[in-house]
Amino acid sequence: MLTFFRFNTLFHILSLLLLVILLKLPFLGDKLPILLPELEWMLVGEKIRDGSFLYKEILTNVGPLSAFIYWLIDLSFGRVQFAYEFIAILIIYFQALYFTFTCNTRQTYLEKNYAPGLVYVLLMSLSFDMSKLSPVLLATTFLLFAFNKIVKQMERREGVSDEVFEIGLYIGIAVLFHQPSMVFILWSTACLLFFTNANLRQHFLAMLGFAIPLFLVTLYFYFNNSIEEFKYNWFSGIFRIKQYSLEDFKSALLAISIPTILAFLGFLRQSQASRYNSYQQRTQQIMLIWAVVALLALFLSPNVAPMQFIIFIPCFAFFVTGFFLHFRGAFFPELTFMIAFIAIVVMQYQGVTPVLGRGFEQLSDMRIKPKSLPELMKGQKMLVIGERIDEYKLGKSATCYLNWDLSKIDLENPDNYESIINIFDNFKKDPPTIIIDKQNVVPKIFQRIPALAVDYRTTNIKGIYQRKY
Repeated sequence: MLTFFRFNTLFHILSLLLLVILLKLPFLGDKLPILLPELEWMLVGEKIRDGSFLYKEILTNVGPLSAFIYWLIDLSFGRVQFAYEFIAILIIYFQALYFTFTCNTRQTYLEKNYAPGLVYVLLMSLSFDMSKLSPVLLATTFLLFAFNKIVKQMERREGVSDEVFEIGLYIGIAVLFHQPSMVFILWSTACLLFFTNANLRQHFLAMLGFAIPLFLVTLYFYFNNSIEEFKYNWFSGIFRIKQYSLEDFKSALLAISIPTILAFLGFLRQSQASRYNSYQQRTQQIMLIWAVVALLALFLSPNVAPMQFIIFIPCFAFFVTGFFLHFRGAFFPELTFMIAFIAIVVMQYQGVTPVLGRGFEQLSDMRIKPKSLPELMKGQKMLVIGERIDEYKLGKSATCYLNWDLSKIDLENPDNYESIINIFDNFKKDPPTIIIDKQNVVPKIFQRIPALAVDYRTTNIKGIYQRKY
């Protein structure tokens, strides 16, 4: 397989598409478990379609451009898992092609071929959650655009051009999809500073390009009287302390173990190769800085899951490709690649549908768990109070209280006058038919707001309240 993709023909564009289909098609649709963050993305798109205003009437830390994409999908297809995953596969295919195009056009290796795309697609199959339409997947597309522009500037013999503005612009757009991507402005600044002769004005242009998307989005929320909600929900979210699941952390470490080892060996091989010119060596250093900055972005991510490592995939793919291309002969590199290929594919299958033994339940804490609710409650407008929002899979979200970390400032403080007003207004604006209280906050809320209490009755299931009419 590796030998086949080491040729550089247009036919390999279709071959790469066939590979993506073969790797992803067995999991497409309802065959993959829905994850808690994924359900929140779907609910955000659904609530925006129903007329709710982002951040003001939906408490979530999903980026504004990611929310826009989820709204478009819900508007076109509804809450359909297949649609989200199919679009994710198309994006993965595009990224693999674009990464290959960049490597070949900018001559980052000693030969032009489609091996970078092959490795990219394979690494995007490390875990089933990498096939989800996550904000980090959407953001990585624009980070690849920025990478192409930086290498292009480094390649220019006549000096850096004002196209550095586009580098900052792409990173700024990526931030609006996935907030931790903001650290990549440090990556671009370091690359322009160390590997080009960019002057102060051109550094300023890059920073201006980075700031413009953020400024325009801030302006949008300002004119819609929701600037404070925007700052609270999204802008300040990166500074909140995260709590990570140990089981999910183990799943992430297991998924990235193979590419990390191969990437490290690839870096050693490329750095010791004597045929690379100074431009190609600087490209390797750019990717090394990418890895360091991506590690910082990982610590700022809302959760630790293999999908968060998508931001490493361009770096991993760059060095892993170099690892295989620098083998002598044909048999040994092909054998080594096939072993890695089979190991990664089996690992993905073992995490979803075991092919050997019992397998392992990857991301067990993040999966939506089946819930038993009375038939009358299914399909109703719900308010789920707590970290886990599994029940929303059976109904629609009501009120603005979607994300628990953002909602508890109101729901856990009914003694606060402002919180009482917010709760009352939100319930009256979008009243839930069913309240599922996992934090035992509703009794105190009803005690403080009797006007709400008269609208609901307790059910025979503890913690669940139903609207009377």
